This record gives sequence, structure tokens and C-alpha cells, in this order.
Amino acid sequence: MTMIRDRRLGIALLLFAALPVWAQEGQESESTQVDQTQVEQSSQRAAEAWGLNQQEYRRYESIMEGPRGTWSPNLDPLTALGLEARSQAERLKYAEKLVETERARVEAELAFQRAYDAAWQRLYPNDMPVNSFTTKGGEDATQSVFGSNPSASSQRLNVVVATEGCSQCEATVKRLLSTGAAMDIWVVDSNGDDDRIRSWAAQVGISPARVRAGTITLNHGGSLNVDSSELPSVAPRG
Repeated sequence: MTMIRDRRLGIALLLFAALPVWAQEGQESESTQVDQTQVEQSSQRAAEAWGLNQQEYRRYESIMEGPRGTWSPNLDPLTALGLEARSQAERLKYAEKLVETERARVEAELAFQRAYDAAWQRLYPNDMPVNSFTTKGGEDATQSVFGSNPSASSQRLNVVVATEGCSQCEATVKRLLSTGAAMDIWVVDSNGDDDRIRSWAAQVGISPARVRAGTITLNHGGSLNVDSSELPSVAPRG
């Protein structure tokens, strides 16, 4: 009888010792399921934001894991799916989706631009507005939202200048002003200081009226990767 009790006691102790392992495995399994659910929910939200189903969004993710992701990093889902379309019908489908998405984006940005212009005129009617907001960064930072005139975009110039260390910047801008050119001016050494840009603009002779009208915009250009030896830089706005 003593041996039987000892054997039962040993089995009970083994089972008791194993309980934490079972509990830990259960917790890990539950945690994995939670993580997987969060990933799926995030993927679903992203798919819906682009008007795609989850199967299409998974194909987009698969595309970006391949050569296309290396050639075109950060490519949006509609463009990626259109570029890697498996048929003409599929290509047309994603092209139309992208057109509708871009149209909605532009309309929203223009609506906010109008609200911004109205707010600036109401709050600071005597100051020249300096653009510090843009929906794109890096190389696309010249795609200014505020103060642009879409109907005249083909005639506009991107002019990159510095307030110091650029002997030709002021002369170039003055020459362009005399021709009545519409331009987006990017000041690379503004250091985020609006007053520095305004002071330089006044010195050059930029009319506040032209800035308010949008034929000239003043912009912080610190995010532009431009060598100081290349200043001033003047190019048609693409």
C-alpha cells in the first residue's frame, strides 16, 4: 500500500510540475492568435482604404516583396497592381481606380488650400504667407499644396535659392520678377524661420500682393537635397 501511495504521489507531483508549462504554452498560443488578428485587421483596413479586397491587397504585398519593391519602393497599391497587371482588363481596372483616388485627393487638397488661404487672409492680412505644409517630402517636396495655380502649372517655375552665400540668387529672382514669371521659391537655408523668408522676399522686391494671389509662393526648402554650388536653381515645374 505504501508503494502505491508513493507512486500516486509521484505522478501527482509530475502533473503539478507540468502545469506551468501547459499554462505558458496556452498563453503563447493565445498571444500568437491576438497578433495574427491584429495583422489581419490592419491589412483589412489598408485594403479598404484603397478600395481593394483582402485578396488584392495580399497580391500587392506579394508584389512589393519581389523586384517591383526594389525598383519602386513605397509604391501605392493601385499603381503596383496596375504595373504588374495580368491582363489588359485588370490594368484598366486599377488605372480607373487610381484616377478616382487621385481626383478625390486633389479635390480635398484644393479645398484645404482654399480654407488655408482664407484663414491666412483673415488672421494675417498684411503678411506674406510662407508655405511650410506639403503632402509630400524629400525629392517631391517641390509639389507645393498652397499657393499653386493648377491652370498655370505648365508655366510655373521652381526656383531654389539661399538667403546667404548665393550672390546670384537675388539677381536671378529679380530678373524673373521683371518678366512676370509665376514661380514657387524654395529657400534652403530658412531653418524653418518664416520671418527670415519674408525679410529676404521684401529685400528682393517680391510683392505681397503676388504672394497672396498665388502667382508666387514662398516655401521652406530645407528638405531639398541641393548642393549650394548649384544655386540658384531654376527649372520648369513638372
